[in-house]
Amino acid sequence: MKTPNPDDIVEYQANPVTKIKRNVTIDKRRTTLMLEQEIWTILDELAREEGLSIDELCNQIHHFHDGSESISSVLRIVAVLACRVVQTNSSTTGHAFHNNQMMFPSRLHQALNRLDPSTDT
Repeated sequence: MKTPNPDDIVEYQANPVTKIKRNVTIDKRRTTLMLEQEIWTILDELAREEGLSIDELCNQIHHFHDGSESISSVLRIVAVLACRVVQTNSSTTGHAFHNNQMMFPSRLHQALNRLDPSTDT
């Protein structure tokens, strides 16, 4: 697999399935996660929406899941679930939410609740 050049943003935009390594700190431990560029983009959006750094977002997701799956797998699932939340909300209201519109609960919290249905009230 070709290692992408982080300075070549055109390559990143052209190939969303390119795996990107990024260092994050989870529980005060630095670790390297290798996820698809599109997954990182979604996680960055979620972090921005929540007012968190990517480290804080990964920590929050890490503490939410039960540990039965790898953190990389859980991050991918949360990203997919967060996208499905927007798709569901868009289709039921007839219009898409805009980036500057705040949803309550947030996409992250809705995704985490779908990850663990026992938390639904």
